[in-house]
Amino acid sequence: MGRIDVVGDDNTVNCFRLAGLKNVHSVRDLNEAEDCLRNLLEVQDPMIILVTERLIDSLMKHDPKILEAVLERKRPLVVPIPEMSGSVTLKTDLIVELIRSKTGIEVKL
Repeated sequence: MGRIDVVGDDNTVNCFRLAGLKNVHSVRDLNEAEDCLRNLLEVQDPMIILVTERLIDSLMKHDPKILEAVLERKRPLVVPIPEMSGSVTLKTDLIVELIRSKTGIEVKL
């Protein structure tokens, strides 16, 4: 059975830790986040990786190849989640592309 991992800021990650998730990764900067996400993509165990919206948005601007790495795999599913401070406006292109790549269904928003 696969596992769920969470990548994000201290506050968000600690909430998931309190909820009982064991595979949580608190990152302090963009380079640390990129390394963590790449490492998780290489491991076969994670079924779902929850990443804070702000972090995934910053990663896509910093290194667009990270999106390609996410989209070329069936597993794990990378899901953007809001931070404790609230949701940021995430580009719908990412969500549409995630749905299309994982399910093969074309979505128009």
